[in-house]
Amino acid sequence: MADTEPAPARLSFDGSLTVRTIAPLRDAILHAFASHAAIEVDCAGAESVDLAFIQLLIAARRSAVASGKAFGLAAPAAGALRVALEQGGFLPHGGDLFWDATG
Repeated sequence: MADTEPAPARLSFDGSLTVRTIAPLRDAILHAFASHAAIEVDCAGAESVDLAFIQLLIAARRSAVASGKAFGLAAPAAGALRVALEQGGFLPHGGDLFWDATG
């Protein structure tokens, strides 16, 4: 049986993912939500991540759930994102499937 679900919109964010760059990142997510039922975010190229970006991802995740859409990471959190999550206490003991799984 063929999969009829369209591929998720893929947003690639790299470089500095911080409060100074958050507005265009938020706008990209909002634009993707306006025209796609599923979004995946690729943060592999992130060089620095702060709380503002983590809050953006959490808010987008909640908005997706509330609107019946799918939102997730393209790959498990690694690199700068993983470090920021660990330092901020966002990874509960045993992990969190949002940060540790794809889609």
